[in-house]
Amino acid sequence: MSDGNDRREYPGAGRREEDTISRNLKRVYDNVANEPLPDALQSLLDQLRQNGPDGQRE
Repeated sequence: MSDGNDRREYPGAGRREEDTISRNLKRVYDNVANEPLPDALQSLLDQLRQNGPDGQRE
């Protein structure tokens, strides 16, 4: 009966699975990181930049 930890039986399998997961996570993260900001968020950031760090217009 297996306890869900097959790495002891197949020592190399866990590493390959982790590499595949890592590659897929990196691919998804890169895709999201390369998406443009939504217009509403970009507008808010522009307003914050115009008002300066203390909230007053420069």
